[in-house]
Amino acid sequence: MRLLPGWQMAVSFVLAAVCVAGCKSPQAGESVYIPAEYAALMRAHASSDTAADALHEAWGKPELIKNYDKIKVAVVISPRQLSESWWAGTNGRYLVSTPHDDLEYVAEYTRDAFIKAFKQSRHFQLVDEPTAKTLVLEFAIVQLVPNKPVLGAISNLSSLTPIGAMMIPLKLGGKSAGGNSGGAIAMEAVLRDARTGQVVGVFADREKGKVALFNLKEFTAYANARAIIDRWTANIVLGLDQVREGKKVKIKEASGFSVIDY
Repeated sequence: MRLLPGWQMAVSFVLAAVCVAGCKSPQAGESVYIPAEYAALMRAHASSDTAADALHEAWGKPELIKNYDKIKVAVVISPRQLSESWWAGTNGRYLVSTPHDDLEYVAEYTRDAFIKAFKQSRHFQLVDEPTAKTLVLEFAIVQLVPNKPVLGAISNLSSLTPIGAMMIPLKLGGKSAGGNSGGAIAMEAVLRDARTGQVVGVFADREKGKVALFNLKEFTAYANARAIIDRWTANIVLGLDQVREGKKVKIKEASGFSVIDY
């Protein structure tokens, strides 16, 4: 049996380790927006099956949700944000912007993403004012960690040099282990009846930037966050449509690793 050269074996080993265990984002250990009693239900229903889904923690009453055909979306910035490390909160981005301004920017991007996503819905009409058979989706941004573009550029461009290429296994291992590599964003959402306020569903998720050999999204502060938001909004619409059709909600998350991400 022909053995691979040492550097190829090292890269292959690290890639395998990254793909198997290191690409998933660490989920939040607490809920800061979802009411405590429903957060407990959501966590109690979490399992190995739901953990593989696009929305990592969720609870709902599909038998009630399937009775609605309109939805109003309110994207909010949670007054209480998830805590983050000192390193995650230190970013040159804040020399030109503030965390509040960036949260507002991402919230507005999310509103636009929902408008685009619900245009593809087979069963739900997005409305500004609730009427009969209307759900209200409160979508709260509970954490936003920008990428560090300068470090991202150095990491990616150095991979094009001989020495940088040899360091790829270490860089990928570091990105894989880091909970905020490429930036991160977390959300918590509450689904209510528009007239009674009854909660019919809650869900939460936290994702970080994709680990890649070469990641163009790491050259900017929020490209990874925008990609995650696009996936979240599309999956929420797809999931609601599946509930309306009486199907089991089955939405797989995107791979946490790619050779090139752009």
